[in-house]
Amino acid sequence: MEYSARTSRLFWLSETRKTAELLLTGISKTEIKELAIKENIYQIRAEDRIRRIVAVTLNRLGSLPEILVKQLVGSDIGTAKLLVLITIMKTDRLFFEFVHEVHRQALLLGENTITDRAVNAFFDSKVAQSEVVAKWTESAIKKLKQTYIKILHEAGMLTSVKGERKIITPVVDYKTRQTLIEHHLQVYLNALTGED
Repeated sequence: MEYSARTSRLFWLSETRKTAELLLTGISKTEIKELAIKENIYQIRAEDRIRRIVAVTLNRLGSLPEILVKQLVGSDIGTAKLLVLITIMKTDRLFFEFVHEVHRQALLLGENTITDRAVNAFFDSKVAQSEVVAKWTESAIKKLKQTYIKILHEAGMLTSVKGERKIITPVVDYKTRQTLIEHHLQVYLNALTGED
């Protein structure tokens, strides 16, 4: 998967759960796209935004085994957020690397914050390593930094306290943990929990 600057793709928890519910009832992807526009199931005004959300949420959900899609729909909010975050990591290579190299690294080092220095160092290293990233404008990279931090906030992995971004290690229930391990998704779990 190649790097991309997906600054318009947000967390979309409720939209992802709604899309997952429809998929699990047997409604086809095409029908979900039609429902999204005709019945405005996401309660959004702009049709282009609706199209983007439905396409992204379907893509993200397609990255999970069906058992985890069911868990996303039927679980508590914390587990649902964790699973949505994993779908984002599975479908966005740069975001996964950000979580793995910045968030996980902070946890492994016993740090409880994500600093601007760590975020900037991550993007500086990607600019040096990748011709694709090196071609992005400063404003695109700035927007990506903001988007990634916002996603982690919305997922409940970060909280702002006195200007610092404090890391919150997720509580992962046994069933979800085992399902992730059984489906070879432990690397994503470890990126979020700081485990080996």
